[in-house]
Amino acid sequence: MIEWPEGLVPYKMDWGRVFNNRAFTSTFSKSQQIRTYPGAYFQCSLQFRNLFEADERKLTTFIGQLQGMAGTFKLYPWRRARAQDAGTARVNGNGNASGTLPTRGWKKSTLVLRAGDYITVNDQLLEVLLDVTSNTQGNATIQVSPWLRTPPSDGTEINYTRPYAVMRLASDEQAQSVEPLIAGGTLDCREAF
Repeated sequence: MIEWPEGLVPYKMDWGRVFNNRAFTSTFSKSQQIRTYPGAYFQCSLQFRNLFEADERKLTTFIGQLQGMAGTFKLYPWRRARAQDAGTARVNGNGNASGTLPTRGWKKSTLVLRAGDYITVNDQLLEVLLDVTSNTQGNATIQVSPWLRTPPSDGTEINYTRPYAVMRLASDEQAQSVEPLIAGGTLDCREAF
């Protein structure tokens, strides 16, 4: 897995989730039943413009290291970065593949996460759905989206200070727009698992 190039920030990032739902529609009444499954993932489109030569080199060599869709990289959600220390958070007990994560190791009786924060567990990026306050023992249950794909083991570290998604390029074809003094381009990516 490759680290994102230091200092290379996109001009714009379109960011979202793809859920794994199936709709069953009645041919008679057109009523629907929706069935949801694990396997939701994040996707994004990173747009670069006005890159001078040094940043263009970072971008093209990064793409070269990935070898198209074969490589994976850590993508950090720039707008929701956290730096506040709230303890040494770990999974409490053997987890399950669902939208609930029991945790321990937080500072006691403290608001440790806010709705909309990101965390990473087992290399999976998760969004916190509700504010999380630890109890008097430093334990807390976190509601997350998307669901955990792999049940985490007891004691698995929860990365809340610098969370990341493991991503891959959505296509092997990559090209940049190059002008006399500047360059630009777009990287379409999806979560890798």
